[in-house]
Amino acid sequence: MSEFFERLRAAARARRSQLCVGLDPDPDRISGGAAGALRFCLDIVRRTTDLAACYKPNSAFWEQYGPDGWSALAELRAGVATDIPVLLDAKRADVGSTMHAYARAAFEAIGADACTVHAYHGEDSLREFTAYTERGVYVVCRTSNPGAADLQHVVFDGRPLYLAVAALAERVNGAGNVGLVVGATAPAEIANVRAASRLPFLVPGVGAQGGDLEAAVRAAWTGDETSCLVNASRGVLYAEDPEAAARGYRDRINAVLDVVAS
Repeated sequence: MSEFFERLRAAARARRSQLCVGLDPDPDRISGGAAGALRFCLDIVRRTTDLAACYKPNSAFWEQYGPDGWSALAELRAGVATDIPVLLDAKRADVGSTMHAYARAAFEAIGADACTVHAYHGEDSLREFTAYTERGVYVVCRTSNPGAADLQHVVFDGRPLYLAVAALAERVNGAGNVGLVVGATAPAEIANVRAASRLPFLVPGVGAQGGDLEAAVRAAWTGDETSCLVNASRGVLYAEDPEAAARGYRDRINAVLDVVAS
């Protein structure tokens, strides 16, 4: 596996945690503009650094603040402990030349350790990201939103499109730095993707979106710490006690894994 996944595995083992904490500030809930969002999220990082195996800022939530938000995002990335990887949730997709620029922005300008991307433009597009062999690339496969089935379940070559996406991700994984995004709101689809692929999974949707944490973890887990990175954003950020909320997610995940291992 790539350097990113080795670092993710080490962070997960050190904390006995499969939890990824999303850092997605909402200006309607956090005062002070970009500076206030930065202070708020750095405090979340401080409170959860012993509980999270990864942090996942969503680019859009920082871009909404304008240029100050982009600067704050770079400061946030620098404020995370060096042994915890940072995954930029940007879901980039375009032709190769534009993807090259997107990759430079994510990996060089911001310094993210991994990034989410869409596969609609095909293999040449994805390879602009996977060329950064020491960084992780999570390909959006089966999303957690209600409209996921509109396109992702369309049958293509005898299988749903999301499985074709998984197969494409396998093809561009020559450097071992590719994973898949599969939402916790669809554990049956997680199981289908896992049956077709051993790539690492990022599993969003267990909090405010109402995903089934237990079923999702059971379906995604392979025994390797990189196989099932479970993201919680609002459920940690806006909890009365973010540290307790993060610990609760981590412990719930571990309880499932303990049963699976027994």
